[in-house]
Parts: sequence; C-alpha cells; structure tokens
Amino acid sequence: MFEFAFILTLAGFMVTSALAVYSLHTDDTAYHTRTRAGFFASSVLFLLLGAVRFYGESSMGLLRGAFTIWGFFYIFTALLTGTLAYLYFSRWKAQWKSFAAFSVPFITIILCASIPFTGSSRKILLDLSHGLLPAHILVSVLGELLFFMSFAASVLYLVMEAQLRKKRSMKFIYRFPTLESIEEFSRWAIARAFALLSAGIASGMLMSWTVFGAPFQATPKEVLLYLSWLSMLALFALSRGKGMGPHRRSQLAVLAFALLLCSVLVLNIFVQRGFHSFR
Repeated sequence: MFEFAFILTLAGFMVTSALAVYSLHTDDTAYHTRTRAGFFASSVLFLLLGAVRFYGESSMGLLRGAFTIWGFFYIFTALLTGTLAYLYFSRWKAQWKSFAAFSVPFITIILCASIPFTGSSRKILLDLSHGLLPAHILVSVLGELLFFMSFAASVLYLVMEAQLRKKRSMKFIYRFPTLESIEEFSRWAIARAFALLSAGIASGMLMSWTVFGAPFQATPKEVLLYLSWLSMLALFALSRGKGMGPHRRSQLAVLAFALLLCSVLVLNIFVQRGFHSFR
C-alpha cells in the first residue's frame, strides 16, 4: 500500500513540476490553472502517503515517525508544500506561479532522494517527552524552508536581471514578477527565516540545558544550525543596509543556501553516530 501511494504521489509531483515550468514559457493561462490543480491534488496524495506510512503500516504516529530518516525527508517536504500553499493564499499570490516553478521540482527531487531510505530503520534517539520538542522542530525547519524561499527569489532575481540585460525576449520577461517585487519578497522571507531559526536555536539550547546541563553539545548538526543562523543574520543585515546591491546579495544568498543544503544532506545521510544523528 505504501509503495503504491508513494509512486502515485511522486508521479503527481513530477507532472505538476513539468506543468509549473512550462507555464512560465507560454501565454496559455490554462497551464497555470493545471499547475495549481496538480499541486493541490498532489498535496492531498502526499498527506495520504504520510497517513499510510505513519499511522497505517508502522503505527508510530507523525511525531515518532519524524525521527526516522525517511520521516525527515517527509516532514521537510510537508513543510515546504505547506509553505507553498500558504504563499498561494497570501499577498504573494501574484508571484506564486514563478515560485511554484522552483519549489515543485525541488519537492520532487527531495521525494526522489528519499527513495533509498523508505525501508531504512535508522532514526534519531531522543527523549520525545520534552514539551518544547515539537515547537523546536517546527520553527527550525520552517526557518530553513523560508531560507529556501529566499534562495528561490534570489535565483529568480538573477535570471530576470540576466534576461533584461540581454533584451532577447521581453515577452518572456513579462511573465515574471518585477525585480522590485522579487527583492521585496526575498527580504520578507529572510527576515522571517532569521526570526524562526533564532527561536529554534533558543528553544534547542533551553532543552539541551534542562536535559544535559549544557546549552551546546558540539554535534555536527548543531554546528550547521548555527552556521545557518549566521548566514541568515548576514543576509538579513545586508538586506536592511545600503552597502551592497541586490545583485551581489542574491549571489551570496544562492551560494549560502547551496552550501548549507549540501551539508544538511551529507550530515543526515552519512553521519550515523552522535547526538541528533540518524543511527
């Protein structure tokens, strides 16, 4: 049952990814409508997939299932899907088509990356009784996801800027948001990413203090979380200052996210010992 649900969900996101990308290359608004319908239909399938996995086959529930290595991919994808759905109903709805063209393929890639771990028993050994743990996980991952949204906006900004300089196809350019709105969204996303990750670090330090008697265990994942926070702090400060233009800020945001994403995947997949690791 799980395998069938997974194949169906992955196929839904693959089709939606193709529609999302193609919708930027055509004036036919029907493809945007199909992208939207495909995204929400795939999201429903994705929720059913989680129900089958965590409540049907394993009976471990969502909270305990989140600490398995496949659960890590699922929760990350679930929050990214939820963030994209939120953007559709927010004041950024006009930019949703552009961000869907980046986000839906990324969701598909994450689901594909999770395939080798669907049968894995690796999990994080943590005390799930601490009341702050769910909030700590939620705000930390949401902070990382909004960092991804800022990354997507930065990529879009650089693409748009390059197209404007070439002046090859103004018709293609008109399908994207303006550079000013992209930059505004990037500042909006990084400000909230910084606030959420700050809350995640503070709650994690408090839990570590109450459980271990020290706010920091010097584990690779903790170090990476602090590096993410420092990156967001730097980008947040740059977005509020006048010392660096949006082109250079966008380049730095893309570089920072790419390096941190690679580090997250490497640490979660290959590090199998120590606090916060999937063993």
